[in-house]
This record gives sequence, C-alpha cells and structure tokens, in this order.
Amino acid sequence: MIRVKNSVVFVSLMVLTVSVFAWNPPTIQCIKLLNNNTRIHVDWESNPDCVHFKVYYFYVNGVLSDSLYATQTDNLYYHGGKDVNNIPSASQYNCYMVAVDSNENSCQSNTLQSITLTVTPNASHTAANIEWESPTTSFDNTWGNTFNLYKKRSFEPDFPAQPFASVPVSQLSYTDLADVCDASISYQVGISHFYMNGSTQSQCPFMTTIGTVDNMMDTVQPSAPVLDSVTVTPNNQVMLGFHETEPYMMAFLIYYINPNGTILLDSVFGQSFWIDPVIDPSNDSRSYRITAKDSCGTESPLTNNEQSNMVLHLKSTDACHRSASIQWSTYPNLINGIDHFEIMLSNDGGTSWVNLGSTTTNTFTIENLLFNTDYKVYVRVVNIGATVTASSNRITIRIAAEETEDFSYIRSVSVIEDQFIQIKVLTSGDTLPFEAITLQRSENGTDFEDFMTLNYQSGIANYVFSDSLADFSRNIYYYRTYIVNQCNTDAGYSNISHNILLHGENNAQTNVLSWPGYSNWDGGASDYYVMRKVENEELFNTIADVAPAAVNNYQDDISQLFESGSKFIYYIEAKENTNRYGFEETSYSNRISVIQPPTIYIPNAFRPMAGNNKVFKPINSFVSIDHYQFSIFTRSGECVFLTTNPQEGWDGRINGVIAPMNVYVYYLEYKMPDGTVMERTGTVTLVK
Repeated sequence: MIRVKNSVVFVSLMVLTVSVFAWNPPTIQCIKLLNNNTRIHVDWESNPDCVHFKVYYFYVNGVLSDSLYATQTDNLYYHGGKDVNNIPSASQYNCYMVAVDSNENSCQSNTLQSITLTVTPNASHTAANIEWESPTTSFDNTWGNTFNLYKKRSFEPDFPAQPFASVPVSQLSYTDLADVCDASISYQVGISHFYMNGSTQSQCPFMTTIGTVDNMMDTVQPSAPVLDSVTVTPNNQVMLGFHETEPYMMAFLIYYINPNGTILLDSVFGQSFWIDPVIDPSNDSRSYRITAKDSCGTESPLTNNEQSNMVLHLKSTDACHRSASIQWSTYPNLINGIDHFEIMLSNDGGTSWVNLGSTTTNTFTIENLLFNTDYKVYVRVVNIGATVTASSNRITIRIAAEETEDFSYIRSVSVIEDQFIQIKVLTSGDTLPFEAITLQRSENGTDFEDFMTLNYQSGIANYVFSDSLADFSRNIYYYRTYIVNQCNTDAGYSNISHNILLHGENNAQTNVLSWPGYSNWDGGASDYYVMRKVENEELFNTIADVAPAAVNNYQDDISQLFESGSKFIYYIEAKENTNRYGFEETSYSNRISVIQPPTIYIPNAFRPMAGNNKVFKPINSFVSIDHYQFSIFTRSGECVFLTTNPQEGWDGRINGVIAPMNVYVYYLEYKMPDGTVMERTGTVTLVK
C-alpha cells in the first residue's frame, strides 16, 4: 500500500507487468530534478487511442512515487507533465510510468535516466568545476545544439529562468568563478529535447541532477559601477543615481573630489541612490565619483570621471519685453556626452511643467512672461541617445513689482436698459501711466479678438467700454482687456467676464427664469436679485434673492397678479463680494418680458342698485393694458361708457344717473401675446 496525495492506492504486482493492450504506451521525453533532488518533473507523450484512460503510476528507481488520475486534468492521455514527489535519494534516477485503463489493462513507458552532474570546488573555493554526462551519443535534430548552465546562490529562492552560460553539445564541463562570499552555489545543466506531438512539434527541458558547492569565495575585484547622474530633486537636494555592473554588490562608496584629493562621504547599502545632506545646490556644485564593494569586501575602482550638479541662476529680467535670461554651469562627463539642455517652466508652483525648448549652450531667454506671476524654472540635461537626464536646481522668476505694476481688471459686464453692453474696467492708470487699453471680445470664451481701444487718460483708473453690436438677448459675450505699457508691450490679460443672459417662459400661472452664473469676479458673486415690474408699474421691485450657482433658476408664482396685465418684465442684478481692491460691484442682465395668455369672462346682466354685482365689466385675467378698450352703447348707438383700463367697469350711470332698465350693447377690444387684436361684442341687461 502506497499513500499518494492523501488517498490510498493499492498496487498489485500485475501493475508492474505490461498487459496486452490495444493502444501504444506513453513515451517519457524529459525529466528535470527539482528541490535539491527531492522532486522530479516528468514530461511525456501518450497515444490518443485510449478512450477509457484511468490512471498513470510514476516509478523512480523502481519505487512507486506518485499517481495521476484522468479526472485530475483534461487530455491527460495525449501528453502532459507532472512534478513527482516522494522520490528516493540517489545519485542517479531512472524513471518510467505505467498507464492503466478502466478495464485494468496496463502498459509501461520507456525508462529514462537522469543526467548525472558533478560539481567540485577548487582548493581555494574561488571557482567551481562543473562536469556532466551526455543524454545521448548522437545529437540529431531532436536535440538542442547547446547545454544551458544555471546557478542559484543560497540566498536566492530558485534557479533563474535564464542560463548564466551556454556551451556547445561537444563540451561536457565548465569552470565558474565565484561571485559571492561565504555562500553555497547550486548548479544544474539542461538541454532542449524536441518531439512530435501529433502534427505539432513540442519541446521540453532535459535537466541534470542538482549539484551544490559550499563556502565559495569571490576574490576578483569587481568592475567599477556606473554613476548615472547627479541631479537636483524637486525639494532642492542633490541626488546621485547609480547602478552596479556586476550583481550582488554589498555597498556603494560615495566620494567627493576637491583640490585636496578624494574624500569619502558615505557608504550606501541596499539602494541605488544617495542624497547629499550638506550641499546647497542653489549656490554650490560638487564633483562626485563612486566605487562598489562586493560581499567579500573587495572594492572596485572609482568611476572613470567625476560628475557634478548643475547650478542655475537668473542673469536678468526685462520688464518691457516680459522676458528673463538664465544661465547655468555645464554638466561634466555625462554618459555618452551631452546632446542638449531643456528649459522647464511652471507657473503653478511646480505642479505641472512646460518644456519651453532646448539649446546646446548654457544660456536661455524666457519670453512672454506674465507680470506679477511667480514662475519656477529648472534646466534638464539630456545625453546622446536620450537614456540619461539630470536636472539643475530650481529658481523662481518674477517680473518685479517695481519694474511694472500695470494691470487691468474687469469690474463688471452689464446690459444697460436693454440698449447695449457696458464693460467697466479698473486699471493702474491713476498711478502708472500707460499707452492704451484694449478690449477683446469672444463668443466662445477661448478665441478673442481686439474689439475696441481707448487711449490713456492722465490719472484715470476706471475706463468704460460700450458694445452696441452685441445681440445680448440671444448670446453670451466674453470680454477681457490688456494694457499696452510704456515699453509698448502688453502687460498681460485681465480676468475674463461675460454678460448675464436671462431666459424666461410661462408655465401656467408661473414664470420660470434661468441664467448662468456670473464668473471671474475677484470677490465672487454673493447674491442674485430677481427684479420685476408689471405693466402698471414704473419701477422694478426686488422679488427674490437667489444664492449663486453655476446655473441659476427661479420660479415666480404670479397667480395673484392676474389683474396686473399679461406682461411681466424681469432682469437679474448680480452682486459681488468685497474684492481685493476694496469695493463691491454690480452687474445687470438683459431684460425679458414673459407673457401670460389672457382669459376673459363677460356676464350678461348686472344690478347697479343691488348689494352685489353693481358694476358691469369683463372679468379679466392677465389682460394687457396695451390696446385695451371696453365700450357700452344704448340700443340706439349712443356710447354711454368707455375705458382703457382692464380693471375698470360701468356702474350703470349715464351722466350721474342710474340708466333705465334695458338691454345695452358692449364692445371689447384687446391684444393677444402674439400681437393679434381681438374683438368681442354682446349685450348686457341692466336690472333694477
């Protein structure tokens, strides 16, 4: 009884005997020793004729070591691979497998023998002599043309996927120099074996046993590492980046080169960078070289040439041309040589950077700078092939306030009494003379064109532009300004502001208003006041205070204003919070008229002498006073009453005396929202 994979398998002696069968036995193509020779991987190919396949039994050195049932994997009887456990310890391994079908018919595969590997250290344990057997005496096209050699140091979890060396099949030995200290090294040799799997060619690795040597010592001086770059980090620290040219270096040694010689600064363990804690990269430059030390303590030569951090500084600024000139020290001994320098600029404190261009010199002029704006600048060197870059220190550039304080700020954009758009602008002109101020206009907020220019007026800070061409009832227009200063250059753009476009529509007895938020006020909008007047009012009244939003809405319930006419006129008054200039501004929208459709009911009798129903008039809801007329006539055609007020009626008197009881004729004329004039006639009975 042999226990395999937590189950009990009984194997009779018949399993060891090849029975008569109608299908070809499997063929083992490759074996590979694993886990320091405690596990073996088997690759095989089977004939597909067996449709009732049941189990494989795997034998190593005559001992049943593992089994694999058909239910454990698909297509197992075609070809496969398995890690076989429980193998006995030996110097050489013979493997075969027995296939059994559901009728208990069995067949045995070929027997494949492992390749023996022998590894011995030299007397000083500085090299390992590796020897192995050949799996065949004749290498035909079913074998690879090289032996691949693999090694694993004691601190590595497994053999790497790639070999460290390859030799032709005619060579059965190799000498490997130790590259670690006080460590064990395991070796394994393999060769590819090719076979046909049906009509498809397959391959598997045929591997030797694993051989190990202990206490290896590396006495060869390592080669010099590579100092990739000396760069300045975003927080203004000098950082060295480097990498080893040989694996398993224990430490890097950082040296500072000065006229007095080479000074050791620090030792770096387990990382490929180092930050200089002393140098101020804004003012000083240091030259560095490095070495590597292996696990035996042997130090490599110094890197060939020292490298230094670049120091960037501001040469000058030109306020008239809004430019700044910068200069920097060169970068010595960059790997592969310097291809060019790139100038990097940021106006948001270093969150994002723009590449302004490149140069092969050590100076550059930055143009088109905005006034009163802090810029950060650094220079990046790029080597030939663009594989290595290094950065200078970062500096701040600002066109200083004493050089120019010219500015413009759009105070408001307002529609003035539905006639034109007025743009009010604050400038520095009360203290700083300039040549002119130009207003630009855009219909999309992006593409601006010069619209109007006003010349400078001595001592005047506020300028007013008028746009009478704007279709402000339909469109939003965006405005900005710029000052042309006494250097004959513009001093940067103002904020961008736009008119408030108010829309409205009636919805039953509710008028619905909407408008976009007023943007780019320095103090931000504080309130939107909804202004309204009806037909019989001369002045607008504030009916609501709406909190600012990107899109604003208001619903005006006018159900109680049915006697105020059909036309309701609105505009929006936007208020600014106090801005940095110490004032609050107001902006006005266009005016709109929202029309409610009129409804009229006319009674057919009234009683002037009664307690109720003393006056005869149409019951008017949302009837406009525009073109309204109501008349009363006798049967003979005499006009006894006339009014143009929708809320006024006839009290039944003629010349101050109650008229006789009779039937009278009325005539009504009023205008619909679309301008159509409507007429209605009828009779009314005066009852006493």
